[in-house]
Amino acid sequence: MISAVFFAFLGLASLYAFVSGRHALGLILAVGFSQDVIRKLTPGEPVIFIVTVGVLFGAILLGVWLRRGIMFSFEPFTRWTTSIQTPLIVFLTVLLLQLIHSFLRYNNLIVGLIGLITYIAPFLAMIIGYSLANSVEDIRKFMRIYAACGSVVAISDGISFLGFDWTVLKEVGAGLKIYDQGTVLRSYAGFMRTGEVAAWHASTAACMILAIAVSSKKPTNLLWVFVIIAALMLAVAFTGRRKMLMLASLFVFLYFFVYLYYRKTLDAKYFLGIFYSIVAIWLGLELISLDGYSDALRSYIARSTSVFGDASGRFLDAGINPVQWAYRRVGVFGGGLGIASQGSYLFNVSNIAGGSGEGGLGKIMVELGLPGLVCIIWLVWSVTGFVNSGLKLASQPFVDRSVLPLMVSLVVFLGVNALTFSVATQVYGDIFILILLGLFGGFIFALPKVVMNSIRQQQIAHDMILRPQSLAGA
Repeated sequence: MISAVFFAFLGLASLYAFVSGRHALGLILAVGFSQDVIRKLTPGEPVIFIVTVGVLFGAILLGVWLRRGIMFSFEPFTRWTTSIQTPLIVFLTVLLLQLIHSFLRYNNLIVGLIGLITYIAPFLAMIIGYSLANSVEDIRKFMRIYAACGSVVAISDGISFLGFDWTVLKEVGAGLKIYDQGTVLRSYAGFMRTGEVAAWHASTAACMILAIAVSSKKPTNLLWVFVIIAALMLAVAFTGRRKMLMLASLFVFLYFFVYLYYRKTLDAKYFLGIFYSIVAIWLGLELISLDGYSDALRSYIARSTSVFGDASGRFLDAGINPVQWAYRRVGVFGGGLGIASQGSYLFNVSNIAGGSGEGGLGKIMVELGLPGLVCIIWLVWSVTGFVNSGLKLASQPFVDRSVLPLMVSLVVFLGVNALTFSVATQVYGDIFILILLGLFGGFIFALPKVVMNSIRQQQIAHDMILRPQSLAGA
């Protein structure tokens, strides 16, 4: 019954978004965060729920094309810069060739299509993000709604840790057991289907809360912001997925330095932010040694803090070495699109990739080969140049001061996700997460448009102030 209601809502939401184009981002969040809950409550936990948000996303994209034309899809990548066009076209060509390669080699088109979706979904989502981001407030509104949803996920992790054994709080399937700290730890997933997905959303919510605070025009008490972030990080610890703690920690650490580089000076609240960060780290290290909490909590905290000492080794083992492993398994031209993507195990091809697909660089190498890996590096380099120019534009004195901290937050967030992807690809096979990353990328590409709109609004406000004076003079 509940699944029928969900699919009815999905159909109506898709139709509404396709026809009107309104509330598209909110609907994506509503479906994306509810699909796992509905799946858990449905007998048999059908895997189809993983792609339901993709149905809504497709309707939204078709609606954008209907209203603005398919050629609008190229605007984010062509209107404000020309450096991205060539590497993007080459990359899409490599994807097409590897799709054909995968089909001919395994006689299965679905495997290649699964891989194609994981690479192409963020680019399609960028089109939607770009089209809907017309002001700083548009982006901040989406961040606020997302942060609220991600915080609910974090709360559900905490409730699950406290011992509530509700169906909606269990992992889909048998669940993940983690052997660490001399015991067996459970990965608490809360409302999400796995602890890995729950950890990403809780960690991302922490990043968004800081982004909202630093881009606000109103005075913000950063002490409370860091208290909330610390609580969200505790929820991440309950999932046992350590790398998501690294994601949020790197975001907080890098944000202030990137912002300082482009602003050239820091306001008092940013100095307080750095101070609170240092205090939070110190308190965290002190709390680990306290004896006032249970052995279970101690085990999760101890496991989580070990990620910082293991980071360099993890990057080497899961980030760099898999490239060499992939070359040995499939050669310089790769093994075909989709063989290291989630779902490939259903078609008996995942064993070809082996462990080389665990890290992002290895996944690219084993699926797209060396040409694909070089092409992605070229594309990232080109995008970096565009982002650098955009951030310099946002740092100009005539631009609204809320633009730069917001865009720095988005850039740093995607940057730390790229680092996380390089050592662990599992969570980045989730369609909902891929769409979210693409939306955030679209917001960044909309930066010149946002700046122009901001300047236009300031000019209108300036003219409205001068108009009464000119009338009085007349």
